[in-house]
Amino acid sequence: MISQAIQRVAPAVETVVKPSLGSIRLTPEAQHLQQLEIDYTVGGFTPLPGFFERGQGAKLWDINGREYLDFICMFSAGNQGHCHPKIVAAMIEQMQKAYLINTSTHNTKWPVFAEMMCKRFGYDKISAMVTGAEAADLACKIVRRHAHKVRGIPAEDVLVLAVSGSYHGLTGGVWNLQDPSPARTEYGLDSKQQTNVNPSTGELLRYGEIEDLEKCLEQHHDRVAAIIIESIRNTGNTFEQEVKYARGVYDLCKKYGVLFIADEVRMGSGKTGKFFSFNHLGDDVKPDMLVIGKSMTGGAYPASFVLGPEEIMTVVGPYESGSTFAHTPLAIAAAEAAIRVLDEEHMVERAHAIGEKFTQLTESLHDHPYVTGIEVRGADFSITIKEDVAGKVTARRIGGLCLHKGLLLYPLEGRLRMSVTMVMTDEQLEQGVRIIKQALDEVTSYDEIPGEKWHRSH
Repeated sequence: MISQAIQRVAPAVETVVKPSLGSIRLTPEAQHLQQLEIDYTVGGFTPLPGFFERGQGAKLWDINGREYLDFICMFSAGNQGHCHPKIVAAMIEQMQKAYLINTSTHNTKWPVFAEMMCKRFGYDKISAMVTGAEAADLACKIVRRHAHKVRGIPAEDVLVLAVSGSYHGLTGGVWNLQDPSPARTEYGLDSKQQTNVNPSTGELLRYGEIEDLEKCLEQHHDRVAAIIIESIRNTGNTFEQEVKYARGVYDLCKKYGVLFIADEVRMGSGKTGKFFSFNHLGDDVKPDMLVIGKSMTGGAYPASFVLGPEEIMTVVGPYESGSTFAHTPLAIAAAEAAIRVLDEEHMVERAHAIGEKFTQLTESLHDHPYVTGIEVRGADFSITIKEDVAGKVTARRIGGLCLHKGLLLYPLEGRLRMSVTMVMTDEQLEQGVRIIKQALDEVTSYDEIPGEKWHRSH
């Protein structure tokens, strides 16, 4: 079983404000880049203000040449580490031959790769896209078509369901699978066919509450094409809760003849200590549709894939799925090398060992007054923070202080999100945990910390 720490409730304490160490400032170079980004860009997420230009293994270097440990792994797109030499070599070799042979014709690598992927993972057919969101969108598109053609459900009545707190991308095709929001409504992207609310009640299908899905399927199973979930998420629940819930969803799908789509874009490729996160649900579990991306190419080239059985996948015809940069020779070269690295360097086993080590290193943090829980899924970690009303202890302030001390992670509201490469050494892991401990101890000692507020809010 993959290791995980037990959540504990931190005692209620007042924030201890220590003598001030002043404010931290970005370098002039970083300030200049941040201002350019404010002036000329929109969208994106809300990262800390680190401006990096080089990466190798588990390390990054910023515009000033300062070294950092990467504890976010580019949202699990770089499980094999930055610029892995075997992946780089494979891509250089391919680039010197041809990097773009696309859907206008055929290339020699795609058929061979397709056969390998189908045989390795036990599916009949594969289709390629570019991003994880596009692959999730394609899987949902395929199951809707299948429900119409094979099950005879009117196309306008077909449902694809997800659950609360999920993330499958922000494209117009899959944003509707996530929690309702004013922004999504204003984009005109709310959908009654792809949703994570009960069509009858309008209530969220709450993650972890299997009864919500059971009630929904009792009434609507004859319209539901599929349910799409990340089997393991590490977003606040314990490992046992996640396994129990995901297994419950799978069993409900089997009971009602509904397809089960496993979104393994983020937590696949060995991240959780098994090759796919659904592998934790039991040896008898096999998703009807499999969505993969990110570290399937080591983060070296954007490519994603959908796999499924013949009777489902063959509903797709010409001009119904495709992309200029899907399954190009360069994409396949990156994927082949990335999978080979995962296998040859035993990275799945390494992810499990990293999880065990992180659990040991953070044992003392359970008693820290600002920590309310620590969850570990192989090489993916989460620390829940007891934020204070005064704003001196927040996940963003702690994350900003970690960045100042040479550690990159991603702060969310009330939580430090972390994901590390499988090439990270025990020594690097220990160094990273030391920085987190220091940041927790010192966070109230600073007046202003870059990143404590998202810079576009100013």
